Order: sequence, then C-alpha cells, then structure tokens
Amino acid sequence: MLVIKNIIGNITTDKQLEEKYELMNSKGSSEKVTITRLETQKLRMRKNTDKGSDLAFVFEHNPQLRHGDVIYLDENKMILLELEPEYVGIITLKDTDKNDQVFLLSIKIGHNLGNLHRPIQVTKNQVMFPLQAETELEMLKKLFAPFNRFIEIKTDHMVFEPEEEHHIHEH
Repeated sequence: MLVIKNIIGNITTDKQLEEKYELMNSKGSSEKVTITRLETQKLRMRKNTDKGSDLAFVFEHNPQLRHGDVIYLDENKMILLELEPEYVGIITLKDTDKNDQVFLLSIKIGHNLGNLHRPIQVTKNQVMFPLQAETELEMLKKLFAPFNRFIEIKTDHMVFEPEEEHHIHEH
C-alpha cells in the first residue's frame, strides 16, 4: 500500500509535471485514481488506482484535492488524481444589455443558490453548481421563469471544481 501524505503538484498548472505525465503516460507508467468532489476534503480515505495500486490518503490538514493533482511520483510511476464527473446545472446570462434586469436577476440567482448551500463555479457569463437530482432543473426553471428571456438553464455531466475562495457546506 502506498501512503499519500501530500500533493506533488498539478499537471494543469505545472508545465514540467504535465510534460512528465505525457511521457510516463506514453510509456504506460501512469496510473489514475478517481474520487468524488465530496471526497476532495477528506483527511483519510483508501482507494485503488485504475491499475490496482492500493492507496491510503493520510493528510494532516484539509488537502483540497484538485483534478489533475499528482499524488505520487518516482522514476517508474506517476499517479494522477481525477475527479469523477457529476451532474451540474448551468445558468447562462443571455442579454446583458438590460442593466436593471441583469442586476435584479443576479441578486435573485445569488439568493436562491445561496439557499441551496451549493458550491459554485463562475465563468464570464455562467454560474455552475452541482445538482442532487434531475428534478432540481424544473425547480430552477420555475424559480427563474420571470427571467427566461435573459437566461438559459441547462444541465451537463462534467467534472465540477468549485471556486477556491468560496468554501461552503452542502446539505
């Protein structure tokens, strides 16, 4: 069993690690372990990689594991952490020229998503958040019905990583 106590780095932010991963992956020397987003803050857990390596995660502090983290590296093996894709809602602002309506809509979205106690990921004109059931999509469409001409609400199945500076608990 390999004991994982820290993160070496992340292939999406460290060019050298990314190149090392590409090389080791081409040689068949890389392994992946998949965890859920809710497991990213666990101090202790046990997992197996896609090639059967037994791992024990033992962290002293909240690790805030991220998709693409390198959790093990030696001359013969690299183990990469992947987050399991999940069902997420995506709200896209369509017509941002109506400032008063956009402001009101932004407040309403913030209030309603805050009440759901969900982490969020924000891009230029989208806010994404995990859904717990497909029925939540219909609830969101009803909540935001007065703003249908300004937003599009849809779902996707993807890797979700919340904004780092927004720590929130889920219900």
